Amino acid sequence: MAAEAAERHLELLREEREAELAQSRAWQESVPLKELQRRGVCLLKLHAASQRTGLYGRLLVTFQPRKHDPDAELPSNSFGPGE
Repeated sequence: MAAEAAERHLELLREEREAELAQSRAWQESVPLKELQRRGVCLLKLHAASQRTGLYGRLLVTFQPRKHDPDAELPSNSFGPGE
């Protein structure tokens, strides 16, 4: 019974992932990149400002906008660690 529940859960996760990918593709084909950035779906013109080693040897990279303004901030977005 638990194995069936786990299988179903994995199946639902796969379906959710596919739906998210389809939505991203549709947005990329029909919405301008500047609008996607405004919505927090993508970030444009970034450069790696710094990098360091984190826990367990993971590489941590900090990105900043390419603008020469040191106070320039990234727009609101939904990106998090590991993405």
